[in-house]
Amino acid sequence: MNQSISATHEYLLTHYGPLLTIKHLAEVMHTSPNGVRMAIARKRQPLAVALSNARRQLGRRVYFEARLVADVIDQGMTGKSPKERPTETGASLPSPERSLICTQP
Repeated sequence: MNQSISATHEYLLTHYGPLLTIKHLAEVMHTSPNGVRMAIARKRQPLAVALSNARRQLGRRVYFEARLVADVIDQGMTGKSPKERPTETGASLPSPERSLICTQP
């Protein structure tokens, strides 16, 4: 098995090992553990869906595979249309289906 590993994967392996806890994932993502839990539970963002695929449960404990987390981080938001990419402030552009203007009937 001669797979080359990315720098991100190597970093995660050396600092956290092959499995990351929610606390470790929150450190990597610069958010709180509850923020990670809520994002994965809601599955509204592509990143949250990808991270939920890296989720592994051993008994009651929840872990995330470092290899899959590294893949998610390395891919980032590339390959998405401009409407789906976050802006510089981190907010996504509104989709045409969901207008920000409320109209009264």
